[in-house]
Amino acid sequence: MSSHSHWVREQQKEPLPGDGFCRFVARQPIVDRMRRTFGFELLFRSGWENSFCADGEAASRQIFDNAVSFGLDSIVGQSVPFVNCTRALMLNRMPAVLPRGTVLEVLEDSEVDGALIHACRELSMMGYGIALDDFDFTEKWEHLIPFVNYIKLDFRSSTSPQRVRLIRRLKYHNIRFVAEKVETEEEVQQAMDEGFHLFQGYFFMRPVVMARPSLTAIVNKLRFLAELSQAEMDHTRVLQLLKEEPSISYRVLRVANSAALGLRQPVKSLENALALIGEEQFRRLATLALATEFSGGTSLEPIRFILQRARLCELLGVAMGMEAGEMYLLGMMSVVRKTLQVTGEEANQVLRMTTEMSAALDGADNPYRWLLELAEACEKGLWEQMERSASLLHVAEAKAAELLLESQAWAAGILRHAQDVLV
Repeated sequence: MSSHSHWVREQQKEPLPGDGFCRFVARQPIVDRMRRTFGFELLFRSGWENSFCADGEAASRQIFDNAVSFGLDSIVGQSVPFVNCTRALMLNRMPAVLPRGTVLEVLEDSEVDGALIHACRELSMMGYGIALDDFDFTEKWEHLIPFVNYIKLDFRSSTSPQRVRLIRRLKYHNIRFVAEKVETEEEVQQAMDEGFHLFQGYFFMRPVVMARPSLTAIVNKLRFLAELSQAEMDHTRVLQLLKEEPSISYRVLRVANSAALGLRQPVKSLENALALIGEEQFRRLATLALATEFSGGTSLEPIRFILQRARLCELLGVAMGMEAGEMYLLGMMSVVRKTLQVTGEEANQVLRMTTEMSAALDGADNPYRWLLELAEACEKGLWEQMERSASLLHVAEAKAAELLLESQAWAAGILRHAQDVLV
């Protein structure tokens, strides 16, 4: 299987759940003189639109987060990753979370002072490549040259004499020059004649947007949706979940302020906003937002089975004296992991599941696995498997069947509540 298999490219969007659960990144190849892929520059994207729409600091942080969460090898394979780094990220040594060998692109608007020079020297000694992005030929960069491995020159905003003079002047430094924004065969040939080593631009390929479902996002939303369905809402728990959902928090604050036009000061805290708009209005508002993200505004049926399995495992766990929350999570993950194509290791990083629970998801023969097999047997009417698993867990088969009906009714109730606000 390819190392990119967990990412869905721009041309293959259909298999993903709602875009609200996805992380996006674009990559553009950097090729050598033989037109072989040398590396990829990673570019921030907030959605399928192939354009940049965020500040540089947030964009770089998101790329870093994707790299840590999923591994750069899942995005670039064996090629060299090039990542934009703001001055602040360099000074804070944030690139140290990335794999050694990653090329850190110092942005053209960075202030060059002793602090940045020291950061570049230190990161270079740690094994990172240093690149000067959109090099502008000013003297401020001279102090960084000893630590630089790549200089990227924009073919659209520089002249041939400028480029040739720079390449000749630095020919005794171990620096590779990258011709950026080359768009024609003639420009590629000209760049080769001028002495460039690497090439990047629309002539070879436009940035390709890739997406991967975010395990954290879908689990948080499922937990939130279940919490909203409770007869008595736990306000402390809801506020905690709400703080993990910026889009819903924004809706709540917007509605609260629209209802409080007569107040002298705007409502800024989520606690005050909830008190102002009331519990019932909040339930409808939050459920509508979650349901829309899950379904794209159409059918909620895809999440019914996830909720049913989670609830059934919770009920079975309680019957056997296990911790209810852990069993709910186990049931949820037994379905969600397959949907999102995440590995056990990735699930553990996000959810900190016990070793035994993670092993059960991978097929190990232990009580957690028996519980999952019992849940599956109940759902599918696999009577022999149901008898075996129930016996191992010392649970009556009739009790398991009763809990299945209860979990089905519970999941159906949540969907009805969500569908009511979608109508």
